Amino acid sequence: MSIEIILGFFLILIALLMSYYLIVSKLMRRDNISNFDRQYSGSAKQPEKLSEPSDDAIKELEKLIKKSAD
Repeated sequence: MSIEIILGFFLILIALLMSYYLIVSKLMRRDNISNFDRQYSGSAKQPEKLSEPSDDAIKELEKLIKKSAD
């Protein structure tokens, strides 16, 4: 057997193992995502808090405004 044939078999084996790994990991991830979707409602726990900016957010905005004005 020449080195090219051995290398070809080795590369084919690696490609098959990588394909198998990708397929199995995608199936596992799909199952985990579907379990997460059942638990996630999509609504905020306190939606009224989202409309009120925090003090840190206001300070950061002021800092960005000063930086852009320079």
